[in-house]
Amino acid sequence: MDQKYQHWLFALSAPTAAMNIEHGASYVDPKFYPNDPMLDLNDSWGIDSKSSLIDTVIRMIDNGHAEELSYPYYLWHQLSPLQWKNYIEDQEEERLVSLEFVSNSAAICGSGGIKSWDLSRMSFLCRIGVLNQWLTEEESLWFHSRIASRARHFYGSWQEYTAGFLIGRTFWLALGEERPEFKRYALSAKGGLDSNVSVALQLSTSPDSPYKHLSWDIDPTELEIEKPASLQEVDWS
Repeated sequence: MDQKYQHWLFALSAPTAAMNIEHGASYVDPKFYPNDPMLDLNDSWGIDSKSSLIDTVIRMIDNGHAEELSYPYYLWHQLSPLQWKNYIEDQEEERLVSLEFVSNSAAICGSGGIKSWDLSRMSFLCRIGVLNQWLTEEESLWFHSRIASRARHFYGSWQEYTAGFLIGRTFWLALGEERPEFKRYALSAKGGLDSNVSVALQLSTSPDSPYKHLSWDIDPTELEIEKPASLQEVDWS
């Protein structure tokens, strides 16, 4: 695969890289952390092998944190404002808090909602898989091609993709709040965290940002890669 298209695939984890630039993360290196010998994923992800990495990536790509709000984000883009208002009025308060969050963010991140929060992190995990020598670069690129097909289906620009990531991170940070009034406050306050603002600035203004020189609109066939023989037993695409 031409380097330009490899860099496009690695740009799927650019929001995660932007959060870790000061720790040596790279936007374009297949290993994510080119100067590190490995990264322990056991404490943070429960991953300690190739098989557990693949299981996590497959599960999170299609059934990660975004799944809880996937239908509401889709629905917001299908209903009229009045229909949406009537829909959320029938919900219990605990659910209403999440639906209000969707109302306030759906226009920014599109119908894909917060899926890029999961997609970007799975791109990150695949690149760490290369760093830890669990995945070959070819295997990582194949997983990236599957992530890319979903990203391009749900989003129309790098801006939407980044918005979905940051909004998804905000949702994730508020998951621990059980009482509706506390969760409503957390969803409002955590979106403005310095770390979120820093990611947005890095990706929109830094000359190193891949989004400055890689167009979202790219020939999708150039992002395809044949499944490696070493992954033939992986029943997923």
